[in-house]
Amino acid sequence: MKFYLRLPIFILIAFVLSAHSPWGQYQVYRQKHLLIMSTIEDEPTYPFSKKLVAAINEVLPHARARPARAKHFQRVHSLFSTKQMQIMLLSRSNAVAAFNGDGPFTAYGSLDFRVLYQFGDLQLLGQVDFPDQFAWLVTDAIMRAQAIIEADTPDIVLELPNLHPGTLTALKNEPMPLLPESM
Repeated sequence: MKFYLRLPIFILIAFVLSAHSPWGQYQVYRQKHLLIMSTIEDEPTYPFSKKLVAAINEVLPHARARPARAKHFQRVHSLFSTKQMQIMLLSRSNAVAAFNGDGPFTAYGSLDFRVLYQFGDLQLLGQVDFPDQFAWLVTDAIMRAQAIIEADTPDIVLELPNLHPGTLTALKNEPMPLLPESM
């Protein structure tokens, strides 16, 4: 076969092999938006995450909050344990199961997180290293929108174990911790 007949095949192969992964764009999107992960398997979490996002965006528009829904608990575990997601919303029973590594999380192991807020049977959970300033801002936004999203009162949330330090500061009506100079 002559070279000029093979050239289109080489161009096609080169085009297919040069395709890039959108991974970088996912990272940028996750950095620019406050993503609140829920899961289809924990039924009340996704509808509530949409209400929560609307309330946060009303009070704190710079957060650019967005709901994110995982198909199942395995995906929740994968995204949270690899720190691809900073915040998740789970029912209290599933939050306890995630922390202990039992129930729907038995096959995947435990997750380490801190409680950011509670909404009746639902808990908003953040990474252990979620910045105190961001936790303070999210908690403050929730307290300001408390009536809109049926959030528990700060007194109830203060009694919860495993609270994020930034949340604790906001609940005590203390000023927001200073942002690091790099921000």
